[in-house]
Amino acid sequence: MRLTRSLTTGLALLAAVPATGHAQQGRLFNNSWFWGLGGGTLTYWTSATAHANAPALSLDWLITRTHMAALVTFDQSFFSARGLTYTDVGRLYKDTTLTNFSNIGYYAQAKVRNSRHITASLMAFPGHGPIRPYIGAGISANFIQGSVTTSPPPALTPAAQWFPNYYGSQYRDQAADWVSPVITAGLQLQLSRFSVYGQGKLFPLSYNQYNPYFFTDQGFIEFQAGIRVNVASLEHL
Repeated sequence: MRLTRSLTTGLALLAAVPATGHAQQGRLFNNSWFWGLGGGTLTYWTSATAHANAPALSLDWLITRTHMAALVTFDQSFFSARGLTYTDVGRLYKDTTLTNFSNIGYYAQAKVRNSRHITASLMAFPGHGPIRPYIGAGISANFIQGSVTTSPPPALTPAAQWFPNYYGSQYRDQAADWVSPVITAGLQLQLSRFSVYGQGKLFPLSYNQYNPYFFTDQGFIEFQAGIRVNVASLEHL
């Protein structure tokens, strides 16, 4: 009888080990606040190139529940691109008294450097255990840090007078800053309070003559890898 009780107790303890490990993994992820740091590459398409790659750094803030999370990220990429086409607008005067005019657009070119992306997304973590796939969608504010027009005004007949700077840098500025959706998919591996992750982000962008962005309709794709640290528990919130 004593042997039977000992065997029963031992089997119960063995059965509890996976459950204990599972609970531990849950406590390390569920209802937590993570800070993350990562790096990777940003791929972009323009009117001047089929695709180009740029190094990128990322800082993120992940707030988890059990299977859902909120993710806020700040991404910084480093590049210099030339010959990007966008739509500019000026005034074309057709008389010498400068009273008969029309506002017309033409394709200007610019060079740009670096970009920043601030995103906020709602994420789903459908799995359990130390390896957790995730997917999410949200919105991104995108900023080009530097842009300079490089193309001259278009050639006109001698009788016409062209004022390409009538609107100043308005249209170039509109091409440099925009808002887009963002889709994120990745995998996170839990290692105690530290996690490593790999993920991809898609920033789709629709280009047409009324959206004079520097970048074409493929938008941006970013691949990242990094580490996240569990810095606080939200169990009592």
